[in-house]
Amino acid sequence: MKQFMQLLNRWLGSSVGNAFGNPLEERQHQPPLVGVQPYRDLPHRL
Repeated sequence: MKQFMQLLNRWLGSSVGNAFGNPLEERQHQPPLVGVQPYRDLPHRL
């Protein structure tokens, strides 16, 4: 019975985590910005 409750607790926690999502993880998977991007590279003289 104890093992069943641990499995149920793990399953419930996982399903709630998937339902609400992880904001930090979702920020990593956003698509790149479309359009003109600012030029950030510094010019180099040889």
